[in-house]
Amino acid sequence: MQQSFNAVLRANELGDESATIENARLLWKENHHRKAIQVLENAIRNNNFIGTSIGSVAPTSSRNPDSAKNLLTARAHLLLAKWLDSAGQTHAAALRQKYQDAAKTHAQWEKGHYYLGRHYKKILESEKALRPEAQSDASLTGETAKLVIENYLRSLNFGTKYLYQTLPRILTLWMELGAQVGRTPEGRVSVSKELAQRRKTQLSELHKALQKNLGRMPAYIFYTALPQVVARIAHPNPDVFRVLEHIVVKVVNAHPRQALWCLLGITTNKQAGDRTTRGQHVLDALEQMNKAGDGGAYTMRQLIRMGEKMTQQLLNSCSNGDFLSNRSTVASLTRDLLFNPRCTPCPLVVPVEACLTAALPTLTDNVKRHKAFSGDVVTIETFEDEVLVLGSLAQPRKLTARGSDGKRYGLLIKPKDDLRTDQRLMEFNGIINRSFKRDAESSRRQLYIKTYAVTPLNEECGIIEWVDGLKTLRDILLGLYRSRGVSPNYAHLASLMKDAASSDASMSLWTEKVLGMFPPVLSQWFVGQFPNPSAWFAARLRYTRSCAVMSMVGTILGLGDRHGENVLLEEGNGGVFHVDFNCLFDKGLTFAQPERVPFRLTHNMVKAMGIHGYDGPFRQCSELTLTMLRQQEETLMTILEAFIHDPTLDLQKDKKRKHKDATGVIKEVQLNPQAVVDSIKRKMTGLLPGESIPLSVEGQVQELIQQAVDPRNLAAMYIGWCPFL
Repeated sequence: MQQSFNAVLRANELGDESATIENARLLWKENHHRKAIQVLENAIRNNNFIGTSIGSVAPTSSRNPDSAKNLLTARAHLLLAKWLDSAGQTHAAALRQKYQDAAKTHAQWEKGHYYLGRHYKKILESEKALRPEAQSDASLTGETAKLVIENYLRSLNFGTKYLYQTLPRILTLWMELGAQVGRTPEGRVSVSKELAQRRKTQLSELHKALQKNLGRMPAYIFYTALPQVVARIAHPNPDVFRVLEHIVVKVVNAHPRQALWCLLGITTNKQAGDRTTRGQHVLDALEQMNKAGDGGAYTMRQLIRMGEKMTQQLLNSCSNGDFLSNRSTVASLTRDLLFNPRCTPCPLVVPVEACLTAALPTLTDNVKRHKAFSGDVVTIETFEDEVLVLGSLAQPRKLTARGSDGKRYGLLIKPKDDLRTDQRLMEFNGIINRSFKRDAESSRRQLYIKTYAVTPLNEECGIIEWVDGLKTLRDILLGLYRSRGVSPNYAHLASLMKDAASSDASMSLWTEKVLGMFPPVLSQWFVGQFPNPSAWFAARLRYTRSCAVMSMVGTILGLGDRHGENVLLEEGNGGVFHVDFNCLFDKGLTFAQPERVPFRLTHNMVKAMGIHGYDGPFRQCSELTLTMLRQQEETLMTILEAFIHDPTLDLQKDKKRKHKDATGVIKEVQLNPQAVVDSIKRKMTGLLPGESIPLSVEGQVQELIQQAVDPRNLAAMYIGWCPFL
């Protein structure tokens, strides 16, 4: 620390005006909070930032000395505002003024606008917690929400660093404002004409701001939230729809080969309604444009028609064909699934993650001139005739597309499954992966969640990117047991588990009899799969770490149904890979036989982690993941709230289910948007159900592990979950 102080003093002597800010930072770090605040206040009052800084200047600023001076002053204002905010040393109006000073001093600095918007968001959230009669006019009319949105939009004009904190929140608040124009505030009998009129005025002003910013901002910014925008296309307010339509048209026109996949999924919905009608309305508006904005050879009408033909053929291939459901079969795409190959070649990109993900600009890139996609896009050239029909109940089909680059791409078309939840969860996992990369400890351990592209074709069919080199945990374990002459008798095992769960005295039926039939063997798979000692050690470590990451993320999201078919291992490196995210937000607690464990951590999985079991890297990486989730709570909750309030998902009807917990106490599970948000926030802060004192990260991880390995919980799981594997 002394070296840091010396360096700051030397920088000050050399005339670097940013040294004052760094000096204040060091004082704050040493817990001299009052002194740090005084140093900054004096520097701002005396206008100390008059020289050109030797230090780094934000990439959004121009290179002239005045701009550098303004940026330094803005940095000082923002730092002062944040410190006064966290120390609680000033009243609300003065604090708002400090945040406004930071944004006004350097108007092209995204951070200043972001933190001003964030301050208004805190005011809005504290107001919403009050009864309607206690809320301010600004909150009831939507003025505060408008201020949040406007400042977040300004921030996005100058950079994408805070894209995932701002854009989902902009859309959620805007949709709420549009829906509440004529809605009666809770606790009131009716909405007054004056309040309704003021809300309409605020919404109208907001739409003007949105339209102005839409013209300035590049389309790829809105592309990152396109599924969320498309999900709200049936919004009840016609004015909101008009702006939504403008956003979708702008994005699809700029990136038609990627974005059309998202839009075509609405027009193919089986249930005709507002969503389908409005989706068609947007496509009609797009067809009026002659050339697509990506500079390709096709007109927009041609791209849409070819995309529609491809989507229809893929939907036909989902439903056609009659196959035995208990084993995998090889079929013909044209003869058995009646796929018409005349829909190829198709100018839409191959729906895989590498082609559908927009690359965001780095800090030094120009936001407006940045190219989010390569000019050399990989489109669908043709499909191979051989199809693998998998033996599970839904009979998903693995197709092989040949891209315009000559490479083969595996695509799984899945019938009888709404993939919109999976698609949004992949976005969420992508944000978590970005956070892992930015965190030094997580990055050093290469913590990650393996993601893949999910493209819904309608509300019950879709495409999943095929990931090669995976094997289900169930197949691995049953294969190992078969080689030992052990085969599960499910009816007998279910009977033993039921008896074991009936009382603590009978628990030996589970611990000795059931587990005695199935000794831990997963560690042998690692030895056989990775004969080289260093490769074996690396694979076991990756398995343990990836298992920890998904266990913690899954717990926060209330992810259930983690049976042996939904947990897979990567044959190349031992990493854990999860599929099928339909059972979210503690839905597993509402099953006829409620799930008792927060994640899958059976005896086989623990033994494969090595001599330390769950007390080695598993616990350490669980704690790291949970710490990161708590640190990133605001960003992650912004994404999740947008996801949870999505009207296309099954959370809009207020549902309540009762279940018995491990101690026999009957508890109620609520499945509605607000209850889900509250439940996730409680988990993020370390609050157990029914408790009011939060646990530390270490305490929460310990409690979750204990629940996951508790024999009483495992014996009470349903037989299909196979807790004995």
